Amino acid sequence: MSGQTIDEPVLAALLRYWDAKRADGPMPARHAIDPLEMGGGLLPHLMLCDLYDRGTRVRFRLVGTTVVRRFGFDPTGRFLADQPRSSYFDLMGALHRVLYCERAPLYSESVFCWGARRRLEARHLLLPLTNGGPDPAIALLGISFASDTPFPPLLRSLNTIAQYCETHRSVVSLTAPRAWQAQRGRNVA
Repeated sequence: MSGQTIDEPVLAALLRYWDAKRADGPMPARHAIDPLEMGGGLLPHLMLCDLYDRGTRVRFRLVGTTVVRRFGFDPTGRFLADQPRSSYFDLMGALHRVLYCERAPLYSESVFCWGARRRLEARHLLLPLTNGGPDPAIALLGISFASDTPFPPLLRSLNTIAQYCETHRSVVSLTAPRAWQAQRGRNVA
């Protein structure tokens, strides 16, 4: 779905930051990413995840406060496979595997539905980072949640009461060189 931009402000800012840090390469090195440069508007929405075994094993290295609050627990230092089994964490695993294979930004939208028309939307932007080699070693992940419900349940509760599905996934293709916007690229779902 080319031609549509990422319109979520936090994710768009994260993509601009990542794009500037990659210089002329396909992805920036982890040491080029400076949380202090990102500022307080981005950090609460971020995760850094170590990628092992070609992206099939994921360890949460750093999890922002907004993500921790929405999850209902802090997974920092733990492996994704050690989290309670849920469709949401299954999707997280799949997204990290695709990120590793594609070696390019990956965008995903999903939704939890429960009760009488209640929804919690989640938007994910996964960005590959290297440790100096050609393969992604770390995923920089931005997550944005939105709901029309003033106080939606935590994800750990939604996993038991809500239906969950991914509604869109695509590799992000950057427009003109050093572009600040991203267009949705080819669909990989």
